[in-house]
Amino acid sequence: MPICKPYHNTVRQSVDGEYSEGGRSRYIRYPSYAKAPSNYIRSFLLIQKDLETLFDYVEPADQNLNTYSFQLYELLLRCCTEVEANFKEIFRANTYIGRYDMTHYVKIDQSHYLSRYEIKMPYWSGQASRKPFMALPR
Repeated sequence: MPICKPYHNTVRQSVDGEYSEGGRSRYIRYPSYAKAPSNYIRSFLLIQKDLETLFDYVEPADQNLNTYSFQLYELLLRCCTEVEANFKEIFRANTYIGRYDMTHYVKIDQSHYLSRYEIKMPYWSGQASRKPFMALPR
């Protein structure tokens, strides 16, 4: 079954890269858009805060990409868990019927264009931009 609009649990940027152009972001407050949408934002903000704290101890630089610690492991695990929880909720909210595992999450790239997203790490020494979903299994 294809996913139909309005793509529940999905935020779309406006052409200018913003989320609030002309008040179009108000649909997020619509009750059937998502159950407790602020929880998703809160989880992201907690992960972002923990990453900033981590950078107090590990310099954000290419030369430290092989650094290992339990804090890094915990942060990576939390990020993966959060992505998986969001993917599952997108499937549920849009009435996708099937298994929920990484081999099926690639379907979300078709509607959300995740492989096109690029992030730039502030204060990073070296290759500051990354495409975290570029290597999705096909």
